Amino acid sequence: MNPDYTQLDWKPILLVKAIRLPFSEIYIGLSVKRLYLAEHPEGILQADWTLPSDERFLPLVQFTGWKPERDVPFELPVQYQGGRNDQAAIIPSGTWVLPYDDAHYRLYEQVRLSLHALLEKVNTAPTHTQTLRMLTRWTM
Repeated sequence: MNPDYTQLDWKPILLVKAIRLPFSEIYIGLSVKRLYLAEHPEGILQADWTLPSDERFLPLVQFTGWKPERDVPFELPVQYQGGRNDQAAIIPSGTWVLPYDDAHYRLYEQVRLSLHALLEKVNTAPTHTQTLRMLTRWTM
């Protein structure tokens, strides 16, 4: 039988990461994700945002690779830039781990979608009138 993690104190969080080109300072996108984290003596666990609390068993939940005493200040709402270069963590290095707030999620998700739409337009029709209008709006 898989270990039962349903009784842990699961905290809703928001992961935000600006994505950039490798070996560059140029940012090309934004990653926005909601999930739950819980502290366990063996490490920090993550559960998908859509996974009901009564179904939080291995392998549906996963260890992140973080250790509670070293990597996560669990006194939310403290903001934390997660991940470390010296560990193999599921959550990428440089990801902001924020307390979940629905308004913040909607804002970041709208920016992510708008940026994606703009980059898709540039990729498919860089000189099209609509693309140029979108670019002009982004630069004002």
